[in-house]
Amino acid sequence: MIAKGTVKGNIVVLDEGESLPDGARVEIGVIEMKLPLEEQRKREEIFNRILSHQINRYVGMNELLREERQELEERYDRWMGINEDSAS
Repeated sequence: MIAKGTVKGNIVVLDEGESLPDGARVEIGVIEMKLPLEEQRKREEIFNRILSHQINRYVGMNELLREERQELEERYDRWMGINEDSAS
């Protein structure tokens, strides 16, 4: 007997219509899903872009907060929900 499902939070959730008897001993195997070649290329391109833009220095929480505060001050219209067309 074979039943298929998906792992969610380390628990196997069986596909709709699948069932196993309570107390059944099971053996779980992973089915490797092959992506289409185009999707593989897209993911590889994205991964390479991420690697080429690495931050090679320590970034502290204070610096992140300072940048966020500066962005909020410069772009108050975004966080206040002001539409530039309706402001005039």
